[in-house]
Amino acid sequence: MDFSNFFIVVFSCSDGSQENPFLKIEKSENVFNLKGEKIYFPEIINPIAINAVGDFLIISENRRNDPKYPLIRILQKSPLHYKSSKGKPGFGPFEIPDATLVESGANDSTFTVYSGMSKTLTDFSLYDTSVLGIHQYKQPEGLFEVYKMFHATDSTVLGIKSIDHNRLVEISLKDGERIAGYGTWEKIPDADHLIDYSDAIVNYHLGQINKGWFKANRKVGLFVKAGVYRDRIEIFDYNDKEFTIVEGPRLELPKFEIVPSGANSVVIFDIENKYGHRDIYIDDKYIYDLYGGFNEEEIFETNEVAKTIYILTHSGDVVGKLNLDVSIRGLVVDSSLKKIYGITTDKDPGIAVFDLPEEFL
Repeated sequence: MDFSNFFIVVFSCSDGSQENPFLKIEKSENVFNLKGEKIYFPEIINPIAINAVGDFLIISENRRNDPKYPLIRILQKSPLHYKSSKGKPGFGPFEIPDATLVESGANDSTFTVYSGMSKTLTDFSLYDTSVLGIHQYKQPEGLFEVYKMFHATDSTVLGIKSIDHNRLVEISLKDGERIAGYGTWEKIPDADHLIDYSDAIVNYHLGQINKGWFKANRKVGLFVKAGVYRDRIEIFDYNDKEFTIVEGPRLELPKFEIVPSGANSVVIFDIENKYGHRDIYIDDKYIYDLYGGFNEEEIFETNEVAKTIYILTHSGDVVGKLNLDVSIRGLVVDSSLKKIYGITTDKDPGIAVFDLPEEFL
């Protein structure tokens, strides 16, 4: 079944015909200044991502760490404390060379890690003491161009391919067969020079321009990508097979060039460009969007990556803004505990904890 031509809702347009929802929220009462508490854990060495599985925070470590350090740290949320480490670095049985993406496992006692380097899905126990996985699955050949993916069903994954005319593709885990593609790339304003290339290369360029963080909440059927270069949030409802596109806070395109590279060409962004969205968290009620607004030079000089969280409904309405006093990379929200968690971006990173305003419980 082909879902490539479906209705896309755009909440703010680059021609200014509709008020920017991210700017509109500034005029509301739902803007809050939050003070965070940093909690340091000596077990955490060089964290790059934070996720949640049930009552636990799952911290992914940098794959460039000394191989003697595991790639995953598990923290109990309440009370917040270190529980265990997982993920022996390597390419051997039940080892992982990196922890690209993390999601809930087949049951409440496991979680699943996707490794982009080894192209494997590895299940880990939340409760045993081994650093090794308990089940490992090599992705089928048909998935090799998919570099970000989460389970859509028990037997399929939904992900992003490096070169494809669809925004998202659904592929069978059994045989790697493509089941469906969702959403086609639209023409980018003032980027007519892209037509000088083949369709495949144009799709690659469009994928690079719209590259971003990809997160999922299978329980509610939402898969969300938030652009790191272009300020755009793409919300895909797997139940309805529809996208909602939210533009902003910046409506203009980032500055970029198409540069020849061997037999192909690549997208090069202006080094002064500020990064946009930095992470996404999806719960049963809201989408929490961690927003940056700093470029490489500013991040190098100040260690500040992101200090703003926008709150959106599942249908894409911007309903809140949180200003943080501590810079973080990555976020997790637990409405039952009324907490927001993030990885601090200072020289000795820890976990920043903020109180979630009552208005969003």
